[in-house]
Amino acid sequence: MSERLIVAKDLYYLSVVALLAVGDRLPPRARDRLAGALGGLAYHTSRAKRHLVESNVAKAFGPDRERAGIVRAAFREVWREMLSWSEPPPRDGVAIVGLEHLRRAHDAGRGAILWESAGFGRRFLAKQALHAVGVAVHQIHGPNNLGGLLADGRTRVRDALVRRFFDRRERRFVADVIDLPDSDSLAFTRDLLRRLARNAVLCISGDGRGGQRLVPLRFLGRTTLFAPGMVSLARLSGAPLLPAFCLPGNGGGHRLVIEPPIRIERQAEREEQVRDALEQYAALLEARIRRHPELYRNWHLLGELLDDRGELAR
Repeated sequence: MSERLIVAKDLYYLSVVALLAVGDRLPPRARDRLAGALGGLAYHTSRAKRHLVESNVAKAFGPDRERAGIVRAAFREVWREMLSWSEPPPRDGVAIVGLEHLRRAHDAGRGAILWESAGFGRRFLAKQALHAVGVAVHQIHGPNNLGGLLADGRTRVRDALVRRFFDRRERRFVADVIDLPDSDSLAFTRDLLRRLARNAVLCISGDGRGGQRLVPLRFLGRTTLFAPGMVSLARLSGAPLLPAFCLPGNGGGHRLVIEPPIRIERQAEREEQVRDALEQYAALLEARIRRHPELYRNWHLLGELLDDRGELAR
């Protein structure tokens, strides 16, 4: 990547930090209007991304589905989620459905792994809700994650300013922030196993791309890559895998839904266990996205890193 492009990207990330600082001073309605304005600007200026979103929505629902509303809303949702970093915890809290699954995991003493989504639902708000009921979450992010922004590499600006900015905010509601390594590190795996042995709750996106090995699955009409690392960790530790989604409630506000544990068929071969667990998660996530396609922020990433045959691009 050229030096000029690196500088341009760093300026973009710094502008997001500046916008969040502005968002800190805005009331909720004004913050929502700002998200709408930024989403509209991105919709009109990001032509390549918009075409990808339109194409993938058509593949998921068929060409006859009205796509314009979904596409515009998806751009707006990106900025709603980013600006949620500026929102204080809601006064009336977040309704949590399925907290008993987390309580049972705690009673079993093997820890738990929450599987959120990188592009669907209110990730930051979910941690606030769990913090409010006394659940200390150890949040795991990809090596290049910047508070929900997918950064292509690390620079001094990103590490010294942007990453620290988001980490400081997130640490108000989580026990720890952990970055995935760029390699299959046994030391990192041992650290996670030790945390689970101490009955910790880990949280990571089930549809993230962190990890050296990725499994292609059919998802929303495309072949998309999923990382199997947490399935392997659950097999080794005995900790349950609990999908979790924080979405708008029917009567206003939000609710965090913690699903029952993903089944891991102990009698099956390892590869079959891993694929089956990933397929269960992908099916749950797809069903929710199909009910609320306008809330999915990663339409443009479906099929990314794959060639025309649906195989991992080299």
